Amino acid sequence: MAHDPITVWKEMKMKVWPERYWLIDLPPNATATAINVMDAAQGKYCALIRDQTGYSILVDDATWTAQGAESLERQKFGPLKVISTDGPLPFDVTGFIKAALEPINGRGFKAAPQCGAAADHFFTGEADIDKVVALFESFTQGFSSKS
Repeated sequence: MAHDPITVWKEMKMKVWPERYWLIDLPPNATATAINVMDAAQGKYCALIRDQTGYSILVDDATWTAQGAESLERQKFGPLKVISTDGPLPFDVTGFIKAALEPINGRGFKAAPQCGAAADHFFTGEADIDKVVALFESFTQGFSSKS
């Protein structure tokens, strides 16, 4: 049975990762670097996507700097902050991310989603983190995606 996304949001806790993050575009031949970065980011948030263009890695500043792989960057976006759901997220909830992104993006903030099996994650500009967190927190008190 599908879960109502608004009900799930009302019960959801959020976690803001304390580190400063970057979204980095790496070429297809950077497999070893991507794996090393993932391994080095123990205890911190890190996300890796491989697609037809190469790798996108969302990694904290200290881990990326320690890897010394800046010469491989094709593009770098940030600084960013990461917000994660921090509670049970039913897999069959539909519209969960849309319910959050409509009011956030509708107010002019970027909150890009990254889905996980047990939690969902969003990254946003470091300068906007307090405003975006306040919007996420308002969801727990009930919200209308039209407000």
